[in-house]
Amino acid sequence: MSKPAVHEKKKWVRLTRACNNRCLFCLDAEALDGGNLPLSAIRAELLAGHKEGCRRVVLSGGEPTLHPEFTGVIALARKLGYRHIQVISNGRFFCYEDFLREAVLAGLNEITFSVHGLNSATHDKLVGVKGALSQTVQGICNALKIPGLIISSDIVVNKINVDSLEGILRFLYKLGVREYDLLQIMPFGRAWRHWRRLYYNPAQKKNALRRAFAFSHIPGVHLWVNRFRPEWLEGREELIQDPEKLLDEINGRSEMFADFLCSNGRLSCAGARCSYCPLEQFCLDLRTLRDQGGLLQLPNALCSGAASEKRARLPASAGLGEAGRFFIKNRLAFKGSACTSCIKRNICAGIGIYKIMSSGFGAVKPFKVK
Repeated sequence: MSKPAVHEKKKWVRLTRACNNRCLFCLDAEALDGGNLPLSAIRAELLAGHKEGCRRVVLSGGEPTLHPEFTGVIALARKLGYRHIQVISNGRFFCYEDFLREAVLAGLNEITFSVHGLNSATHDKLVGVKGALSQTVQGICNALKIPGLIISSDIVVNKINVDSLEGILRFLYKLGVREYDLLQIMPFGRAWRHWRRLYYNPAQKKNALRRAFAFSHIPGVHLWVNRFRPEWLEGREELIQDPEKLLDEINGRSEMFADFLCSNGRLSCAGARCSYCPLEQFCLDLRTLRDQGGLLQLPNALCSGAASEKRARLPASAGLGEAGRFFIKNRLAFKGSACTSCIKRNICAGIGIYKIMSSGFGAVKPFKVK
């Protein structure tokens, strides 16, 4: 997926609430009741996305290939005017060449295969199905034979596989895959139930992560990171996830946030997991917006030298989408390693995300004791 494609507006459509894997880190375990979205509802979702200007669609689940009308959904998306159709899949059904061929003929352009281990022992343990890696790898090999079909891979990074992350990337590279998305584990669903088994401290795994990130230097390779905090990418700021992607996280929990804004209660997920979630600060800001009737832009980092005389304000009447965009532009800030030695670190909010992405953490000039 090219850089421009990342910024293209996409419609995500969940086809199923069923899966033939049982991943330890599944975020949606509570929602998986074994059902499929009716074709009429899928059509309505596709029409809504097209009306919003989306010309790329991402089919997901559960496991989308389990939908009995999977090929028909692809054909429908193509008929309704989507130029690019992608599926996020564990890839096991693509080990059947006829199934894969039918999907491509219907209009499938891209498959993102989920691979989480260097070998069957690790991958199959993480996805809860013996023999799963063998089928997924066969699916990748089948897909790589089809001219023009884009192949990428998702890897959910966790305690069980983080030390072998570079090895997983090399394994996929040897197969012929050139695009990878590293997803930081999230404290929801089945992942939270298995958090002690799955959580790792990125600060203690710097070398393993650094080796994996270095893979992006190989010509022809595209490596993305997802849900990794920017301070973990100090020195590799070019890998920082597009902040706009946080809107996907926010929209994915839109009902929960909307209920929160209209109540006096707390978020249902609030508690011990907050410190591990990339939306922790956004949730705190939503509470301020609700309880104090507005939200102010953060002042500039003290070491920037730029005055913050007139700060933008978000009114309490703002909708969730407006709140998300305001948060990203005006409230999303982080501190780098140099900030720890700054004598003003306790009264500074940190550096805005766009400044970090343009100038890097190295631009920070901490205040020292005179």
